[in-house]
Amino acid sequence: MTSDAILVGDVGGTNVRFALAYASDGRITLSEIWKRAGADFPEFNDALDAFLSETGARPAGASLGLAGVVASDHVNLLNRGWIVDLAAVRARLKGGRLTAANDFIAMARAAPELDADGLEPIRSGKRDPRGSAAVGGPGTGFGIAILRRIARGWVVAGGEGGHQAFAPQTPLEWELAEAMRRRGVDVSNELVAAGAGFELTRDCLAEVMGLRARAMSPREVIAAGLEGDAFASAFCRLRAATVMTAMGNLALICNASGGVYIAGGVARHLAPWLDEPEALARFHNRGPHTPLLETFPINMIVSDAAPLLGAAHLWLDEGERGWL
Repeated sequence: MTSDAILVGDVGGTNVRFALAYASDGRITLSEIWKRAGADFPEFNDALDAFLSETGARPAGASLGLAGVVASDHVNLLNRGWIVDLAAVRARLKGGRLTAANDFIAMARAAPELDADGLEPIRSGKRDPRGSAAVGGPGTGFGIAILRRIARGWVVAGGEGGHQAFAPQTPLEWELAEAMRRRGVDVSNELVAAGAGFELTRDCLAEVMGLRARAMSPREVIAAGLEGDAFASAFCRLRAATVMTAMGNLALICNASGGVYIAGGVARHLAPWLDEPEALARFHNRGPHTPLLETFPINMIVSDAAPLLGAAHLWLDEGERGWL
């Protein structure tokens, strides 16, 4: 299948997703999304070859969001165990342009392009369309990015902020952090709130609550939390508080008058706890700057297509101005 479409990819710690993106007057249309578990493939190139073979696609270029630091042609996906060789991807494109960025940079770039169907409000507020925006949240890892409006569109600044130190604020959280440190780990927001640290956080929380550890899956913890189970509810509220504390810090760093966007598969499961008064207080309680943060709108990104849409816009941005 020959077309002027580009390949867009969202390559995370759990799943790999591809689609074809078609651009017209700055708007993006996506084909049906191809999704597979990363564990089904020994290497990234095997997943890419499967997509190209199954669809017959011959894209004119590609834009990939990768769950790792994109600083060279070899991108290490720590939570997947893959090394993505960008030179090999370029060879498969046979001369087509390749854009590659961290997956949360792609997620962030999608935020201003989403309509109401792609967003779920957590708290209303006054959004300045010219202001910076903060995007972050837990999936397999904990991603963050900041958007800044410029004359020719948007600039996205990403980073490894999910590895910032966990900031305990209650006696239970302090005890949890100490229990985790005794196991020889650096206690980060990613470890406490994201999928990568689920079992360790679950077992350490049970320990400090004086309970026997229970081999509950993430799905079972969410279900039990919704039913009012004391341990599961405490676990979900711990994660929600960690997310909202981290997002409040990020919003303060960039003065996120353009809005705050929470994203990630784990974050979406935590939605029932993110808008509780205690979680919202963890977001906006910042001393003299509390009134400022109370004005920022907070939305959850619920569109499954968001990172692919963002990857397509990054490809357009780079083509227009020559840089990201």
